[in-house]
Amino acid sequence: MNKRILKKFGFKNDQQGIMNRYIRESGGWEKHIINTKEFILQSAKLKNKTNCIILGSGWLLDVPINELSKLFDKVTLVDIIHPSQITHKIKKLKNVEIIESDITGFIEPVYYFMQKAKKTKLGLHQIKSIYSGSWFNEFKNSDFVVSVNILNQLDILICDYILKFNIYSAQEINEFRKIIQQNHLNALPKGKSCLITDYEELRLDDDKVIKNKPLIYLDLPESNNSKKWQWNFDMNQTYHKKLNTVFEVIGMEV
Repeated sequence: MNKRILKKFGFKNDQQGIMNRYIRESGGWEKHIINTKEFILQSAKLKNKTNCIILGSGWLLDVPINELSKLFDKVTLVDIIHPSQITHKIKKLKNVEIIESDITGFIEPVYYFMQKAKKTKLGLHQIKSIYSGSWFNEFKNSDFVVSVNILNQLDILICDYILKFNIYSAQEINEFRKIIQQNHLNALPKGKSCLITDYEELRLDDDKVIKNKPLIYLDLPESNNSKKWQWNFDMNQTYHKKLNTVFEVIGMEV
Protein backbone atom coordinates (compact mmCIF):
# COMPACT_ATOMS: atom_id res chain seq x y z
CA MET A 1 0.00 0.00 0.00
CA ASN A 2 1.30 3.44 -0.98
CA LYS A 3 2.41 5.14 2.26
CA ARG A 4 1.79 8.59 0.80
CA ILE A 5 -1.86 7.68 0.19
CA LEU A 6 -2.23 6.24 3.67
CA LYS A 7 -0.91 9.48 5.13
CA LYS A 8 -3.42 11.53 3.12
CA PHE A 9 -6.24 9.42 4.52
CA GLY A 10 -4.87 9.71 8.08
CA PHE A 11 -4.75 6.02 9.01
CA LYS A 12 -1.72 6.12 11.30
CA ASN A 13 -3.03 9.10 13.28
CA ASP A 14 -6.42 7.41 13.58
CA GLN A 15 -4.87 4.21 14.89
CA GLN A 16 -2.82 6.08 17.47
CA GLY A 17 -5.97 7.96 18.47
CA ILE A 18 -7.62 4.66 19.38
CA MET A 19 -4.83 3.78 21.79
CA ASN A 20 -4.81 7.28 23.26
CA ARG A 21 -8.53 7.07 23.97
CA TYR A 22 -8.19 3.58 25.44
CA ILE A 23 -5.57 4.84 27.90
CA ARG A 24 -7.64 7.94 28.68
CA GLU A 25 -10.73 5.89 29.50
CA SER A 26 -8.86 4.15 32.35
CA GLY A 27 -10.56 0.76 32.17
CA GLY A 28 -13.93 1.97 30.89
CA TRP A 29 -13.50 -0.21 27.79
CA GLU A 30 -12.83 -3.42 29.70
CA LYS A 31 -16.38 -4.79 29.69
CA HIS A 32 -16.58 -4.30 25.92
CA ILE A 33 -13.16 -5.90 25.40
CA ILE A 34 -14.08 -8.90 27.57
CA ASN A 35 -17.40 -9.38 25.74
CA THR A 36 -15.65 -9.19 22.38
CA LYS A 37 -12.97 -11.73 23.29
CA GLU A 38 -15.49 -14.11 24.84
CA PHE A 39 -17.74 -13.99 21.77
CA ILE A 40 -14.80 -14.65 19.43
CA LEU A 41 -13.65 -17.67 21.45
CA GLN A 42 -17.18 -19.04 21.75
CA SER A 43 -17.61 -18.73 17.99
CA ALA A 44 -14.21 -20.35 17.35
CA LYS A 45 -14.99 -23.53 19.33
CA LEU A 46 -17.13 -25.20 16.68
CA LYS A 47 -14.93 -24.27 13.71
CA ASN A 48 -12.24 -26.37 12.07
CA LYS A 49 -8.86 -25.45 13.49
CA THR A 50 -6.48 -25.18 10.52
CA ASN A 51 -6.44 -21.43 9.94
CA CYS A 52 -8.01 -18.27 11.32
CA ILE A 53 -7.97 -14.74 9.90
CA ILE A 54 -8.60 -11.62 12.00
CA LEU A 55 -9.72 -8.55 10.07
CA GLY A 56 -8.98 -5.24 11.78
CA SER A 57 -6.62 -6.62 14.42
CA GLY A 58 -5.08 -3.22 15.25
CA TRP A 59 -3.72 -3.04 18.80
CA LEU A 60 -5.13 -6.50 19.65
CA LEU A 61 -7.04 -4.92 22.53
CA ASP A 62 -10.15 -6.92 21.70
CA VAL A 63 -8.50 -9.98 20.12
CA PRO A 64 -7.73 -13.06 22.30
CA ILE A 65 -4.56 -13.69 20.33
CA ASN A 66 -2.87 -16.07 22.78
CA GLU A 67 -5.92 -18.33 22.97
CA LEU A 68 -6.45 -18.28 19.19
CA SER A 69 -2.81 -19.15 18.53
CA LYS A 70 -3.30 -22.26 20.69
CA LEU A 71 -6.60 -23.22 19.06
CA PHE A 72 -5.54 -22.84 15.40
CA ASP A 73 -2.59 -24.14 13.43
CA LYS A 74 -2.18 -20.69 11.85
CA VAL A 75 -3.55 -17.22 12.69
CA THR A 76 -3.29 -14.31 10.26
CA LEU A 77 -3.77 -10.72 11.39
CA VAL A 78 -4.85 -8.33 8.63
CA ASP A 79 -4.96 -4.55 8.99
CA ILE A 80 -4.01 -1.48 7.02
CA ILE A 81 -1.16 -0.75 9.46
CA HIS A 82 0.18 -2.81 12.35
CA PRO A 83 1.63 -0.86 15.28
CA SER A 84 5.33 -1.64 15.78
CA GLN A 85 4.56 -2.71 19.35
CA ILE A 86 2.22 -5.41 18.01
CA THR A 87 4.69 -6.55 15.36
CA HIS A 88 7.21 -7.06 18.16
CA LYS A 89 4.68 -8.70 20.51
CA ILE A 90 3.61 -11.47 18.15
CA LYS A 91 7.15 -12.60 17.32
CA LYS A 92 6.90 -14.99 20.25
CA LEU A 93 3.83 -16.60 18.67
CA LYS A 94 5.37 -18.70 15.90
CA ASN A 95 2.11 -19.58 14.17
CA VAL A 96 0.85 -15.97 13.92
CA GLU A 97 1.59 -13.84 10.87
CA ILE A 98 0.70 -10.25 10.05
CA ILE A 99 -0.33 -8.79 6.72
CA GLU A 100 -0.70 -5.09 5.98
CA SER A 101 -3.44 -4.65 3.43
CA ASP A 102 -6.56 -2.63 2.68
CA ILE A 103 -9.47 -4.66 4.08
CA THR A 104 -12.00 -2.51 2.19
CA GLY A 105 -10.35 -2.72 -1.23
CA PHE A 106 -11.38 0.92 -1.76
CA ILE A 107 -8.51 3.11 -0.52
CA GLU A 108 -6.36 3.35 -3.65
CA PRO A 109 -9.37 3.20 -6.01
CA VAL A 110 -10.96 6.16 -4.15
CA TYR A 111 -7.71 8.14 -4.18
CA TYR A 112 -7.23 7.84 -7.95
CA PHE A 113 -10.95 8.25 -8.63
CA MET A 114 -11.03 11.58 -6.80
CA GLN A 115 -8.18 12.91 -8.92
CA LYS A 116 -10.51 12.51 -11.90
CA ALA A 117 -13.72 13.51 -10.08
CA LYS A 118 -12.36 16.94 -9.10
CA LYS A 119 -12.13 17.73 -12.81
CA THR A 120 -15.34 16.03 -13.95
CA LYS A 121 -17.89 14.82 -11.41
CA LEU A 122 -18.37 11.07 -11.58
CA GLY A 123 -20.77 8.85 -9.63
CA LEU A 124 -19.25 7.26 -6.52
CA HIS A 125 -21.00 4.01 -7.39
CA GLN A 126 -18.53 3.68 -10.28
CA ILE A 127 -15.66 2.99 -7.86
CA LYS A 128 -14.77 -0.70 -7.79
CA SER A 129 -12.92 -2.37 -4.94
CA ILE A 130 -9.54 -3.96 -5.63
CA TYR A 131 -7.92 -6.44 -3.26
CA SER A 132 -4.16 -6.96 -3.41
CA GLY A 133 -2.08 -9.82 -2.06
CA SER A 134 -2.74 -13.53 -1.65
CA TRP A 135 -4.41 -13.07 1.74
CA PHE A 136 -7.80 -12.42 0.16
CA ASN A 137 -7.86 -15.83 -1.55
CA GLU A 138 -6.72 -17.50 1.68
CA PHE A 139 -9.39 -15.57 3.53
CA LYS A 140 -12.12 -17.12 1.38
CA ASN A 141 -10.90 -20.61 2.32
CA SER A 142 -10.22 -19.99 6.00
CA ASP A 143 -11.82 -22.10 8.72
CA PHE A 144 -12.63 -19.03 10.81
CA VAL A 145 -12.80 -15.32 9.93
CA VAL A 146 -13.34 -12.57 12.47
CA SER A 147 -14.36 -9.01 11.56
CA VAL A 148 -13.60 -7.30 14.84
CA ASN A 149 -15.17 -3.91 15.56
CA ILE A 150 -14.48 -2.51 12.09
CA LEU A 151 -17.65 -2.72 9.98
CA ASN A 152 -18.85 0.73 11.00
CA GLN A 153 -15.32 2.16 10.78
CA LEU A 154 -14.41 1.03 7.26
CA ASP A 155 -16.11 3.96 5.55
CA ILE A 156 -15.09 6.78 7.90
CA LEU A 157 -11.62 7.85 6.75
CA ILE A 158 -12.41 7.02 3.13
CA CYS A 159 -15.50 9.22 3.13
CA ASP A 160 -13.75 11.93 5.15
CA TYR A 161 -11.23 12.09 2.31
CA ILE A 162 -14.02 12.36 -0.28
CA LEU A 163 -15.69 15.11 1.76
CA LYS A 164 -12.57 17.29 1.48
CA PHE A 165 -13.33 17.85 -2.20
CA ASN A 166 -16.84 19.29 -1.60
CA ILE A 167 -18.20 17.55 -4.68
CA TYR A 168 -20.78 15.09 -3.37
CA SER A 169 -23.93 15.51 -1.28
CA ALA A 170 -24.39 13.85 2.09
CA GLN A 171 -26.87 11.44 0.50
CA GLU A 172 -24.40 10.42 -2.22
CA ILE A 173 -21.69 9.83 0.35
CA ASN A 174 -24.01 7.85 2.62
CA GLU A 175 -24.89 5.63 -0.33
CA PHE A 176 -21.19 4.99 -0.81
CA ARG A 177 -20.81 4.22 2.89
CA LYS A 178 -23.45 1.53 2.38
CA ILE A 179 -21.50 0.11 -0.58
CA ILE A 180 -18.31 -0.14 1.50
CA GLN A 181 -20.08 -1.87 4.38
CA GLN A 182 -22.07 -4.21 2.12
CA ASN A 183 -18.91 -5.12 0.23
CA HIS A 184 -17.32 -6.17 3.53
CA LEU A 185 -20.31 -8.22 4.63
CA ASN A 186 -20.54 -9.95 1.26
CA ALA A 187 -16.89 -10.95 1.48
CA LEU A 188 -17.20 -12.77 4.83
CA PRO A 189 -17.33 -16.54 4.21
CA LYS A 190 -20.80 -17.74 5.14
CA GLY A 191 -21.02 -20.15 8.05
CA LYS A 192 -17.39 -19.57 9.00
CA SER A 193 -17.39 -15.94 10.13
CA CYS A 194 -17.83 -13.95 13.30
CA LEU A 195 -18.86 -10.30 12.99
CA ILE A 196 -18.59 -7.85 15.87
CA THR A 197 -19.59 -4.25 15.25
CA ASP A 198 -21.03 -1.22 16.97
CA TYR A 199 -24.23 -0.26 15.20
CA GLU A 200 -25.58 2.79 17.07
CA GLU A 201 -24.05 5.75 18.89
CA LEU A 202 -25.81 7.12 21.98
CA ARG A 203 -25.02 10.57 23.35
CA LEU A 204 -25.93 10.92 27.01
CA ASP A 205 -26.32 13.81 29.41
CA ASP A 206 -25.86 11.99 32.71
CA ASP A 207 -27.89 8.83 32.02
CA LYS A 208 -30.39 10.40 29.63
CA VAL A 209 -30.03 9.73 25.90
CA ILE A 210 -30.36 13.05 24.11
CA LYS A 211 -29.32 11.86 20.65
CA ASN A 212 -28.80 8.54 18.89
CA LYS A 213 -27.09 8.03 15.56
CA PRO A 214 -27.05 4.86 13.43
CA LEU A 215 -23.57 3.70 12.45
CA ILE A 216 -24.54 0.98 10.00
CA TYR A 217 -26.08 1.89 6.64
CA LEU A 218 -27.56 -1.51 5.82
CA ASP A 219 -29.52 -4.33 7.38
CA LEU A 220 -27.34 -6.75 9.28
CA PRO A 221 -27.82 -10.42 8.38
CA GLU A 222 -29.84 -12.73 10.59
CA SER A 223 -27.87 -14.96 12.91
CA ASN A 224 -28.57 -18.07 14.97
CA ASN A 225 -26.01 -16.94 17.50
CA SER A 226 -25.77 -13.30 18.51
CA LYS A 227 -25.20 -11.16 21.58
CA LYS A 228 -25.62 -7.44 22.28
CA TRP A 229 -23.85 -5.19 24.78
CA GLN A 230 -22.86 -1.57 25.35
CA TRP A 231 -19.42 -0.03 24.96
CA ASN A 232 -18.64 2.96 27.18
CA PHE A 233 -16.61 4.57 24.44
CA ASP A 234 -16.05 8.03 25.90
CA MET A 235 -16.95 8.86 29.48
CA ASN A 236 -14.46 11.77 29.63
CA GLN A 237 -16.62 13.83 27.25
CA THR A 238 -13.89 14.53 24.72
CA TYR A 239 -15.62 12.90 21.73
CA HIS A 240 -18.73 15.04 22.17
CA LYS A 241 -18.23 17.96 24.51
CA LYS A 242 -20.17 17.72 27.80
CA LEU A 243 -21.74 14.42 26.71
CA ASN A 244 -20.91 10.78 27.36
CA THR A 245 -20.72 8.54 24.30
CA VAL A 246 -21.88 4.91 24.39
CA PHE A 247 -21.96 2.48 21.47
CA GLU A 248 -24.49 -0.30 21.05
CA VAL A 249 -22.56 -3.39 19.94
CA ILE A 250 -23.58 -6.72 18.44
CA GLY A 251 -21.59 -9.91 18.03
CA MET A 252 -22.96 -12.46 15.57
CA GLU A 253 -22.01 -15.55 13.66
CA VAL A 254 -22.65 -15.17 9.94
